[in-house]
Amino acid sequence: MKMVIKQILNTNAVISNDENGQDVLLLGSGLGFKSRIGDAIDQERVEKQFILKDKNHKSQFREILDTVPQEYIMVAEDVIDFAVQVFDMTLNETIHISLVDHIYHAVENFQQGLVVPNSILHDIIRFYPDEYKVGQKMLDLIESKFGYRLSNDEAGFVAMHFVTARHNQISGNAKKMIVMVSELNDLIMSELNFQVKEDSLPYYRYMTHLKFFAQRVMKKYYYKEHGGARMLEELLRNYPDEYRCSQKVCQYIEDKYHYKAGHDELVYLAVHLSQLKNS
Repeated sequence: MKMVIKQILNTNAVISNDENGQDVLLLGSGLGFKSRIGDAIDQERVEKQFILKDKNHKSQFREILDTVPQEYIMVAEDVIDFAVQVFDMTLNETIHISLVDHIYHAVENFQQGLVVPNSILHDIIRFYPDEYKVGQKMLDLIESKFGYRLSNDEAGFVAMHFVTARHNQISGNAKKMIVMVSELNDLIMSELNFQVKEDSLPYYRYMTHLKFFAQRVMKKYYYKEHGGARMLEELLRNYPDEYRCSQKVCQYIEDKYHYKAGHDELVYLAVHLSQLKNS
């Protein structure tokens, strides 16, 4: 089937239709450069393609294209291809957004000398060995492409993105997690009282953080405490409302779910709230 350009996202990304009439996102160097709607697509220049059905996911991926360099997107897609081809994983389309966003910020953190510890790494290796191998593949690709060797903690974080993307069915625990995330979000929105764009990338990051936070609460996993006095001082100075809101959220969780969130948990949530406010 001859594919033609339906929409140009940037010089390296366009949208076309597949044989079923579904929108398909195509990535490749120069695909959209000097192109027009209706132009035939040179299939030899297409490096990656996938379908995003949800309109919010399409909007979030467009924001990814505007804010994240193309090489990070291609690395993320290589990791996804590895998971699908080697382990036959069936994945939710959100992986195309969450993975590249995580990889980009993981490299940024590494460049700034920040290492986020993964307190459940040993459990991930034990219970999700295939997903952890996908995370290890990501480390190899990042090292090959950018010359940085990220920590095994990051392989564990990436593994959990694939665990989440593989398990779409609503289990009992998933229902409890959804309820908890809804409770926390309602509390936060009522406390901070600012408008958010639910299709924005900062909101997506914030909701992803809440989901992982809820998972830690349910499984009684804890971050290893690493202080972070400098970050705390900056938060108290620049974002006092967000810090107080984070304190209230952690107190709510302790009262209702008997989970005492540590200092680092409180700080990480406050950071996400400050980013959400500034979006």
